[in-house]
Order: sequence, then structure tokens, then C-alpha cells
Amino acid sequence: MSENKPLRKRVQDVVNRYIEQEQRAHAAEGSVAPEGSTFETSSAEADHTAGEQQLVVEKLAALEEQLRTAMQERDEFREKYVRALAEMDNLRKRTEREKEQIVLYATERLFSRLVELLDDLHAAVQAGKQSRDYEAMHSGLEMIATKAHRLYEEHGVRPLEAKEGEPFNVELHEALIHVPHPELPEGTIVQQVQRGYLFRDRVLRHARVVTSAGAAGADGSGDVQSPPPSEKS
Repeated sequence: MSENKPLRKRVQDVVNRYIEQEQRAHAAEGSVAPEGSTFETSSAEADHTAGEQQLVVEKLAALEEQLRTAMQERDEFREKYVRALAEMDNLRKRTEREKEQIVLYATERLFSRLVELLDDLHAAVQAGKQSRDYEAMHSGLEMIATKAHRLYEEHGVRPLEAKEGEPFNVELHEALIHVPHPELPEGTIVQQVQRGYLFRDRVLRHARVVTSAGAAGADGSGDVQSPPPSEKS
């Protein structure tokens, strides 16, 4: 209530000044009052003034109680707001740490599988130094390649193949050169130079291809052409 005392004192001063002014006004009226004024009239006016003062004091007390309640609620809401900010900050930091841990351990698991491929390749190299059985070496390399493909597919990586005669798609393919072709129309794939890869639904690497420039024209123009910049992703 120490915060309310200055306000209450100011209001009380206003009330006291108002009462003093009213009393002076009644006193002035009483000094010129006609004969026959009675003491009962002055007493009634004093009672009325006292009643007004009591009413103002009661209203003031009610306002003080409302102010005290409002300030208490303000403090409670402020405390809740500060606590909520702290919780949000802790949640953000915890989420960032969890994301870092997920990426870290996901990468760790991937590399734990990749080192197995390194072991297989190392064993193949050592075997090649000691043996000239090329058929066995070829079979071993095929097994390593199959294992590598399976590993990449488990992690969402799959090959992107470009077939001959397929329409060139700038979203999937990268054109290296244009060559005339007697059968394939312009803008179709003649040959895949290097296959691409997809990571889930995104292109990890575009398939590099040779595209058809159409049949040679009547003027004999059939030279190999570089693709326009717009066709290269």
C-alpha cells in the first residue's frame, strides 16, 4: 500500500478543499441570511457535508482496492510473461542441440557404413597385387559396387538414367554437345555420357548427355554444336 499513499493523500486533499469551500460558501450565506434562520438548518447542512465526505472516502477506499488488485494482477502477468520467455529460449536452445545431434549421429552412421566399402576396396587392391585372376577380381568389384549401390539407396540416393530418344529435360539433364542425328528429332537424347543421381526427390547431380540437333539440313550443315547456355543447368 506504500505505492497508493501519495494518490490517496492527493485525493483526500482535494476532498478537504472541496469541503472547506463548501463550508465557506455556507458561512457566507449564513452571514447575510434573513432573520428567522435557525441552528437546525446549519446543523443539517453540516450533516449533509459530512455525509458527502464519508461517501467520497468510501469511493476512494474502493478505488484503492481496485488499484491494489490490478497491480497484483499486473505483477502476476509480468512474472508469467518472463517465465514464458525463459521457457521459449530454453526450448529453442534444446531444439538446436537436438538437431545438431541428429545430423551428427546420422552422418556418423553413414560413414560407419562407408568405411566398410573402403575395407572392401583395400582388400581388392591387395588381392590384385597377389593374383592375376582377373575374372575373380571382376567378380569381387561387382560385389563391392552392388554393396555400394544398396548403401546409397538406403540413404535415399538413387541413380538417374537418361535413355536414348528420351526428351531432354533441363531439370534432370545437362547437355554437353548437340550432334545431328538422322532419326532422332531435335531436343532428344542421343547418348548418356555420365548418369546423374537423385537424393530423395531432389537432383543431386544432373545426368550429362549428348542431344540431337536433328537431321542435317539441305545446306549440309551437320557440324557438332555446343549447347546454348540456357540448356545447361
